[in-house]
Amino acid sequence: MPISHSTRLLTLAFAATTGAGVSCSSPDKSDQSPPMETAASVATPQKATTPTSDTTPRVQPPETSATQPASVKASTAPAPKARTTASRPSTAPKPTAAPAASTPDSATATPAPAAATGQEKWLSYDAATKTVTFELIAGPFTFNGFRNGGGTLVVPASANVVMNFVNKDGTPHSAIVISGEGPIPNSATDPAIQRAYTNKVLEGLPQEATDVMRFPVPASGTYRIFCGVPGHGSSGMWIWMKIDPAAKAPSFGATKA
Repeated sequence: MPISHSTRLLTLAFAATTGAGVSCSSPDKSDQSPPMETAASVATPQKATTPTSDTTPRVQPPETSATQPASVKASTAPAPKARTTASRPSTAPKPTAAPAASTPDSATATPAPAAATGQEKWLSYDAATKTVTFELIAGPFTFNGFRNGGGTLVVPASANVVMNFVNKDGTPHSAIVISGEGPIPNSATDPAIQRAYTNKVLEGLPQEATDVMRFPVPASGTYRIFCGVPGHGSSGMWIWMKIDPAAKAPSFGATKA
């Protein structure tokens, strides 16, 4: 509020009489100072409270994060234990695999091809029709690897013979069934069994040529399967064919002494 001029004059006069002019001004200053002090005091605690934010205790969460890797480490520690347990069952299936069971199977399978590479390679028999099928292979002055009577074809009595001739030699050859008695001729003669001879019996069939002889055999007898080309049979290109009434099936192999 503004002070009037008259009021100021009264106060000056009063101050002159009492000598208390200074004391009147002092209470004004004292009255003004407290609010300033209170404002400062209010400001100071506010500033003090603001810096005293609980940031320091909030730093503790990193400490919890530090504990988290510790837990991770603890979790990784049991992991190798699981691996060791996984390795243990891996050893278990090894004894279950029994290689010994496969070995007897292979052992049983090995004799089968051995039997197939025998006389069955060239010979088969149909007991219902009594048909003997024989593959006669002409080689270098041999029949099926035999010469000079070293091989013998045994046929049951009254069988039907189908003889498939093939020449595997570069020299022409033929085949004819002749008697097993008497001297060996130089070339083909009359066959001992009808139709038991190949085409071009004297001339011979060229390499890889084939022919088929079909004929029935009698109840018994001994014959020669002979190359009819001149000089071939007499040089040893012949094998035996014997009719055995006791034979239940045909056979072929080396001649028994």
